[in-house]
Amino acid sequence: MNHLLHDRTDRVKLAGLLARAILPALLCLPAAAQTPDATSDAEAAVRAIFEAYRQALMAGDGEAAASLVDRETEDYYRQLKRLVLEGGEEEVRQRAFVDRFLVVAFRHQFSGDGEFSGEEFAAMELGDVIVRAMEIGWINSAAIEQLAVGAVRIEGIEAVAEARTRASLEDPSLAGGMDELEYRFVNEDGRWKFRFSALVMSIDEVMRNLAAQLGADEDDLIFTLVESLTGVEVLPEVWESQDR
Repeated sequence: MNHLLHDRTDRVKLAGLLARAILPALLCLPAAAQTPDATSDAEAAVRAIFEAYRQALMAGDGEAAASLVDRETEDYYRQLKRLVLEGGEEEVRQRAFVDRFLVVAFRHQFSGDGEFSGEEFAAMELGDVIVRAMEIGWINSAAIEQLAVGAVRIEGIEAVAEARTRASLEDPSLAGGMDELEYRFVNEDGRWKFRFSALVMSIDEVMRNLAAQLGADEDDLIFTLVESLTGVEVLPEVWESQDR
């Protein structure tokens, strides 16, 4: 029984960790250096992408981070902004876990004593959102500093990198669930960039599995994660469109 309780506690802690990892991962995916010819050079370039991303986040440089994202990420941000501001409850609750999490997280900030309003969000570019996320603690520089990549596999114009923490590179038992994630990259217009959709699916699968293992309703888990980020109770009205 104690083992089960301990396991559940560890998984709840993992949920909180992933909640804080989701936002930087989804708000600011970086691009890369020029495409090298050799596989070993491509691997080095992919690692350099990740390091540039990590450094931009730790520096709180939203403009620099936003300037590195690929077209797919920019498209996703526009779709997410529309969903946050205009999406009705039925539409939002049919979306993937990550989409629902982000909609709830943003809308929760618009209510009561939130850090910014829907009107402000509507006028924000991606770089502005990154800066604000740093200011309100959604993106924790100490946590970002611990992110790392493990083995990198080059597959033609695509690459796959194992998601790791710095501690788990030396001791895999300290992965804390990060080993269930992977980063994917694609060579786009002669430059290596993050493949955004693959990361969303990777995080989505981990969170759905986590909810099942905890015996928790996915939407209840989303509320718990957002409350852990803000320290404020999330109300059911958060599902409602902001333009109503």
